[in-house]
Amino acid sequence: MIKIKNEAEYEKASERADKLYNAKKGSSEYNELQALLKALKAYEDDFVKMLKDEY
Repeated sequence: MIKIKNEAEYEKASERADKLYNAKKGSSEYNELQALLKALKAYEDDFVKMLKDEY
């Protein structure tokens, strides 16, 4: 499981996901892409929650 902890890691994960975008289903690259997308979504959800908590 991938855990993104900060903006720099988010950017790096986003760039990697872009490179893997057309990965063939069932390949190791596809599996990595799916893990990255889940981690990116979790980071985004946490970020939005943090913003909502501030207001």
